[in-house]
Amino acid sequence: MASGDHNQQDTRKIAEYVIKNIDTALENGWIKVYYQPVIRSLTGQLCGAESLARWVDPELGFLSPDKFIGALEASRQIHKLDCFIVNKVCSDISERINNGLDAVPVSVNFSRLDFEATDMLKVLEDAITKYDIPKDYIHVEITESMIVSDADLMRRVIDSFRDAGYEVWMDDFGSGYSSLTLLKDYYFDTLKMDMDFLKSFTDRSKSIMTSAISMAKDINIMTLAEGVETAEQVEFLKCIGCGMLQGYFYGQPMPVDKFFAHIEEFGITIEPRQWRHYYQEAGFVARYTNEPLEIIEDDGENFRTLFMNDEYKRQIQLKTSLSLEELDNLIYKTKSPLLKKYREFANKLEATKNLEAFYYTYNGNILCLQAKEIVEHGGRHIIKASNRNISMDINLRKQNNVDNKLKELNHIFESVLVINPSRNTIAPLLGNFAYSGRDSDETIGVLSENIKRMADNIVAATDREKFLEFADFETLGERIGHSEKGFIENIFRLRQRDGNYAWREVAIMMIPGTHGKEFMISTKATADDAQKVLARNTAVFDISHYSNANLDPSLFTKMWENILSGASVKFFWKDRNRRFLGASKAFLEFFELTIDDITGKTDEEMNWHINNADFHNDEIDVLNEGAYIKNAPGQCIVNGVVHNIMTNKSPIYVNGQIVGLMGYFIDIDQELERLDKLYQERRLDSVTGLMNLAALAEVSKSYSQNYLSNGVDFTLLIIRNDTHQRIIKDFGEDFANRLLKKIGDTIVESSEGSGAVAKCLSSDFALLTNICDPSELDILKNNIQTELSKIKELDGNNITLKIRIASKLRSDEGITDENMYSAVLQEFM
Repeated sequence: MASGDHNQQDTRKIAEYVIKNIDTALENGWIKVYYQPVIRSLTGQLCGAESLARWVDPELGFLSPDKFIGALEASRQIHKLDCFIVNKVCSDISERINNGLDAVPVSVNFSRLDFEATDMLKVLEDAITKYDIPKDYIHVEITESMIVSDADLMRRVIDSFRDAGYEVWMDDFGSGYSSLTLLKDYYFDTLKMDMDFLKSFTDRSKSIMTSAISMAKDINIMTLAEGVETAEQVEFLKCIGCGMLQGYFYGQPMPVDKFFAHIEEFGITIEPRQWRHYYQEAGFVARYTNEPLEIIEDDGENFRTLFMNDEYKRQIQLKTSLSLEELDNLIYKTKSPLLKKYREFANKLEATKNLEAFYYTYNGNILCLQAKEIVEHGGRHIIKASNRNISMDINLRKQNNVDNKLKELNHIFESVLVINPSRNTIAPLLGNFAYSGRDSDETIGVLSENIKRMADNIVAATDREKFLEFADFETLGERIGHSEKGFIENIFRLRQRDGNYAWREVAIMMIPGTHGKEFMISTKATADDAQKVLARNTAVFDISHYSNANLDPSLFTKMWENILSGASVKFFWKDRNRRFLGASKAFLEFFELTIDDITGKTDEEMNWHINNADFHNDEIDVLNEGAYIKNAPGQCIVNGVVHNIMTNKSPIYVNGQIVGLMGYFIDIDQELERLDKLYQERRLDSVTGLMNLAALAEVSKSYSQNYLSNGVDFTLLIIRNDTHQRIIKDFGEDFANRLLKKIGDTIVESSEGSGAVAKCLSSDFALLTNICDPSELDILKNNIQTELSKIKELDGNNITLKIRIASKLRSDEGITDENMYSAVLQEFM
């Protein structure tokens, strides 16, 4: 008999054995769950695993899936295996979480026959509940062939799993004839590329895979490549932006204990739950493109390159063969002064969330770096960047050697800005940001905002109206057109870095070749002879902005005397050496001092601050930079008692020069005490904006009085999320608070004004209502439960709530005003 016939007989015998013994195998533990690593390509971290069944038989030994899957499907018993796998996977994940160990999401494979034999969604939901794990730890894999064999059934299946909060992945994408059609008609979270693409690994298969991954990103679907076996394949998949990698290069399928031991042995770190969405968003941006592209991670102190294509390296004139670590060492781990500019630029775009531009010179080249924040979490930021080497542009080099012209501008002007009024954009040229009016919460990229900021903060008040007329961009083209010079110019007093004001010449010209769409604004110091004439005009502020210009000056003196002697504001003023010149009556009474006690002395000499450094540094900024200090917190000592205060300080100008400072402070403790007396106590929860527990107790007295006096019954409901502590552990306190806010808002909306809602302890919310009819009360509870169950994600992170609702009526036996709250809590026990 031929060997092929023997093999067929062996296969048939094994199939018969499997069909007869599947129940015994499940009962005796012969079926094992193996796990294969899934790696995040951007970070190299373990971000998941695929669960795979193995049969370790006491008689037949190790059986691979091809020995038993077909037989179980043929005998319509495959659902028994898949139900077991679901429960075992949930059990393994639960065990690791409960033991404080790292766990990762696991994908489980289903057969079409599973859904004909049983309710697999219920099987999964029951396992999730039994083992108390979040839903985002389980992903469901559906093959293309399953959909083709029964499209209507699988559409219902896919929709039901996704509606329940589970990710659905298409396995073996590209293995059939209708893959693209399926993407049009069905919604998937991830495409698992068929491993045959990597087996051949020809230029043709690479091109197809590149296109498929780009297409998936375009329709917001994550990507995973199976069958990764070589470093060459890994590098290729990273370059084309494949999000996740799976294959023998990272490890073969293995039991759970060996799986995590293998990960540790190979130095692979595990991606924490709270960072999944963050790196998923970063992964969507990484892709194959002919445009220069870099993806950077910024933790506030250091930059790390996660992705950089060859075109970006060419633009910054670095070897394409350099690794990401080598690139970081050259770009972000140097002592170059340019790194400080990078930091300022990153801080700006992270604050504005806008696409920002930064022009700079490097090795004799002019470059334009454009970047935008993609996602932020826990103080880290993902930045998408593009860099253009303007000096490499052949067209620009032909235009009168413009690169050298631009470099010369930096020696002539203090500031050169390029603006596009039609797009409302502005960009600093050659990295000079002087007179931009920037601070930590505004953008250099929005023209209208930048001009307003400059008018408010940089231009002297007396020149403000003239400056705004000069910067009227609706008439700019017309004014330049009527100018014989081909540009317009004017002079203004601008605040310098030391806080003093100086005359500066500002000119605006049209950039040739832009068809009147782009202009250049330049700022430079005025000529020395002009300075002598201009210095005669010294007023920085215009009194007409605040009162009648013809008002008797003596009236201002009287008003100032009244403020000093009668107002409760604690004013003080100092000279340029920070020595006290005077103070208001309220200030002196607060410290129980006389004016002679403080005149000519500094804060340090008065010795009334716990931390002199902060006060000293703030005042130096005011005197040397013209800074305005607003609501700076601090502490001072009065008769041995420490007071918490907030201080405001500003410069005093004479002839445009800073001659001293003035300020005032507020005693926070006194202010809170005053507010407490007015409102008795603060009634609102700071996280949710709802009533707090104290306010709930007060409101319940009204309900109780109505019950005792008029017989109007009421119900106290407490709504609790049992996964609250796990949310804090996995995502942090800030995230948990945002979730509490969302839960509170949902309770208010779903209760439809039927009662008073309060935030109590931990994750508990309370609802006081006059709804007492059992059927109506059930409707209210079901409505709240239903709406809360719809909360499946927050800030892009998948979450699982476990909501319980308990209630008591005031008229229930044994219930009193005093024990009603505790009695409801007992229902949770």
